[in-house]
Amino acid sequence: MSHWALFEERVRETARYIWSRPCSPRRVGGVNLDGVITLSPEIEIFIEITENRTLAKVREDIVKLQTAKSAAFQGGVTARCFCVVNGSITQAMKEAGESHKIRVLSIDEFSQMFFDFEEYRVARINAPFGSAINPLTGEIDRTDYVRVNYLAEGRKQEVGSNVIAKWLSDGKKIILLGEYGTGKSRCIQDVFRILSDNAAENFCYPFAVDLRHSWGLQRGVELLRRHVSDLGLDDLETAVVRAFRVGSMAVLLDGFDEIGSQAWSNDVQKLRQIRAKSLQGVKDTIANCKGGVLVTGREHYFPSSEEMFSALGMDPHSTIVLRCKDEFNDTELLDYFRKRDIELDVPEWLPRRPLICQTITDLADDQFLAMFDDEGDEVEFWNHFIKVLCERDARIHPSFDGATIRSIFIYLARLTRTKTANVGPISLVELQDAFEAATGAVPVEEASVMLQRLPTLGRVSSGSNDRQFVDVYILDGLRANDVVRSFLGHPDELAAVCNSVWINPLDDLGQRVLARDATINDRSKLDFASRALKYGNRTLCCDLIGALTRSNDVTFDFEGLSVDNGNFNVLNLRERNIANLRIEQSYLGEFVLPARDNKNVEIVKCITPRVIGISSPAGIPYWIRDLDAEAFDSVASVSRIRNIGLKPAHEVLATIVRKTFFQKGSGRKEEALLRGLGSPATRNMSRKILNLLEREDLLTSFKGDEGMVYSPVRSNTKRMQTLLDELQGSHDPIWVQVGEL
Repeated sequence: MSHWALFEERVRETARYIWSRPCSPRRVGGVNLDGVITLSPEIEIFIEITENRTLAKVREDIVKLQTAKSAAFQGGVTARCFCVVNGSITQAMKEAGESHKIRVLSIDEFSQMFFDFEEYRVARINAPFGSAINPLTGEIDRTDYVRVNYLAEGRKQEVGSNVIAKWLSDGKKIILLGEYGTGKSRCIQDVFRILSDNAAENFCYPFAVDLRHSWGLQRGVELLRRHVSDLGLDDLETAVVRAFRVGSMAVLLDGFDEIGSQAWSNDVQKLRQIRAKSLQGVKDTIANCKGGVLVTGREHYFPSSEEMFSALGMDPHSTIVLRCKDEFNDTELLDYFRKRDIELDVPEWLPRRPLICQTITDLADDQFLAMFDDEGDEVEFWNHFIKVLCERDARIHPSFDGATIRSIFIYLARLTRTKTANVGPISLVELQDAFEAATGAVPVEEASVMLQRLPTLGRVSSGSNDRQFVDVYILDGLRANDVVRSFLGHPDELAAVCNSVWINPLDDLGQRVLARDATINDRSKLDFASRALKYGNRTLCCDLIGALTRSNDVTFDFEGLSVDNGNFNVLNLRERNIANLRIEQSYLGEFVLPARDNKNVEIVKCITPRVIGISSPAGIPYWIRDLDAEAFDSVASVSRIRNIGLKPAHEVLATIVRKTFFQKGSGRKEEALLRGLGSPATRNMSRKILNLLEREDLLTSFKGDEGMVYSPVRSNTKRMQTLLDELQGSHDPIWVQVGEL
């Protein structure tokens, strides 16, 4: 069909919905009318439809309507006349029809007779879209949307909001799955915006419902009416239901995991029934929607895809399943901060999750400087972020506060200490136990949904109701919080922890969170470690030792503490002077050297997959004996040297020494030595280091055909090998001087 024919058909369809009668062309009084509706034997609707937006064309149509209206009146029929124009109209057009009782309307004005979408649109965009809010204030997130793509199940190509909007206009049914803070609500918000721009033209009105406000509803009509009422648009309820029933609506349902059930059960089948019952209103909405549907939620809410499709009433064969990506890519990350006028040299430790990035944008200036100046402060940021995360989730229902949710998290983190998979699994019974431990009450009513949808928890596998942590970044810090709470808690709890056999130790972040927690001082941490060792919790003892070795200017005396068969994810001896500690026959996940000055410290017969900070066994100090190490830091290439974590000047020195002393050939061109060293500032530093090496008779140089050529003084080969072996543990004068550049 041509464009004008499609437009005429759409106007006739709209008229049919307005008056609930057929609308079709007819010849009346010798005039061909574009649309006629018979309301009764005595009353009819006459419609002329035009894409020509000139005053002359409108007047021509008014004459046609006048002629038909007069002829109908002579036959005893009263006609109400409309001239519908595709686009905006002028006051002159309106006035041309008013004197003849003929209404001249734009297509948008005519559509509003069916459903005043503009009134709804304005109210909706001024209300929050799910969790697309400032997580601390609850205010609407009005920052520019960062264009991201979503993974489409069974499709090679990723899709964006525009494609999703097109699918909804075509009547497709879509599920968007994603973990906490990955942008599901922002997707709903952007799709709503796209569909709104052409809603009247496409006769597809987006209707965006936050399901967290739809507790206890069993019918789709109830869900629609409550949503409109919550927006203060009670006068639109009838029109909304009518638009829904005739199929002119694309329904966007945000958060199927945020609808509360009325009970809790540890029985798998009963819990499945509870979930299904809580989603009856959503299922009825989807089943009766003749237009497109987009529903979002956290994948782990259901133990299987089969239950998800069943509970939502969607066909797995025709439903499009999309997934949010967990993190921004580099381009999206830069775009996100650019749109918010934030200059940030993103630290390596920072996860790229959208919610984490949003948390950064909400920091006060002094907080931002404290957390991201120079190397940044990951511990301070983590403490701030976990607070934001818990308060954000508590907004789902006022019955919960951030402190309660955090307490539940901490109890769950302790449960993972004994799990063979590190992150879980956590059973339904254990979820309930954690809730009872945190609140002193059995979970009922709203509590059940909170437990099933706790952020950072995902399902273990398809068909399982068990949960597991999906974000080790959060889990590691929570474990550190648990160590502090267990020490400060009831004596019975402290005794139970010390008598436990934990197998999963703190990682780097967890050790530093524990080290920075001032609620228990270093003396108490040492006493706690000794007690844990005495009663058998060697992993807890190692956690406390690891925390006590972290960054601090005060030397710490372990007072002869000796641990064997310990388990460290990280043992970092580079940050603090320590004394009187022995670790024997233990596992060291990452062993960070060189050590700072220490006294009477012994590491004996330990195993580690990687030693950081030295490049060969020759760099191991004498007080570390019989170390079984699989790998050392590699200096085999510029990229590997960069991965060691040296200062920029030391990276340059190690690169030059490796290329001149330990690669084939008698000399290296300056261009080859500086290749891969990056910025002009780094290259300037490189030339200073080359000059220093020449002055110290470690290198010689001559001018070649294509610039300076540098050759090693071979009598220094052994010295340079020792320097590369020891790296950050080196006391070579050259290493020291370069460190001062």
